[in-house]
Amino acid sequence: MSKKTKDERRAEAIKAELQRTVDRLYALCAAFLRAETAYTKFSEEAAALFSGQKTDEELIAGMPERIARLESDALIRAGSLLMIHLGLLYALVEAWRKWDFDEPAVDELLKNPFVEELKDYRHAVFHVNEVTDPRVMQWAGQSDRVDWIHLLFAAFRAALLAWHRDMTARVTSKVDRRPL
Repeated sequence: MSKKTKDERRAEAIKAELQRTVDRLYALCAAFLRAETAYTKFSEEAAALFSGQKTDEELIAGMPERIARLESDALIRAGSLLMIHLGLLYALVEAWRKWDFDEPAVDELLKNPFVEELKDYRHAVFHVNEVTDPRVMQWAGQSDRVDWIHLLFAAFRAALLAWHRDMTARVTSKVDRRPL
């Protein structure tokens, strides 16, 4: 059995890394779309909710009773969809980091301390906690966090599209930096 040449080993490494990248990129894109779907449905619910003439106080009046009776309404649906969106967004952050994807705009946004708060938020959403848990309550009304979330989501969209467009060059570069 002859020993493989460096070029053959390189070609095999690129092929394996391309397949791994395709699989992971697909998973990241599916996760992005789940988060986007939750946000789209949240936006629809919120638009309907706030198109009425009710004040914030009127909207939340009776909420504990409705929850105790397991009655969903537009406010509960909208809030739940936003919570799910943010939880799913952190799952995307987690996979992005774990799989060592990179893109300057995303990576810069992920340096923000809000990432750790988003992680806590995800845990509060997907693990049953008291409804007044501050990790849940703080996100809804703070515009700096909301602005950051929108920037991060837009950066992820652009990064995922860029990875699809430039995947072969990125993977080849990554393989070429490793010893064969």
